[in-house]
Amino acid sequence: MSKISEPIEIGKLWKSARNRRQTIVISLKQYEGHEFLDCRLFDTNSEGQSVPTGKGVTVGLSRIKEFAAAVNKAVQRARDLGLIGGDE
Repeated sequence: MSKISEPIEIGKLWKSARNRRQTIVISLKQYEGHEFLDCRLFDTNSEGQSVPTGKGVTVGLSRIKEFAAAVNKAVQRARDLGLIGGDE
């Protein structure tokens, strides 16, 4: 039995500083008994509601540590290249 009955929102951020109509929502979900990390692009509809799009990435929980390590490596590389500050 799945331990995730409802999506668990982990974080939410604007897609960019200039685009306040789209957000990236990171959550833990399950579908048909499979649990996964979902990084999904949400858009704002004409009623002002945030709705999921078909754009996103899902990562099985068995690979979540590998995914996190790759993201952390990208952050470090961006720092090394001077693309972001050390405190971000």
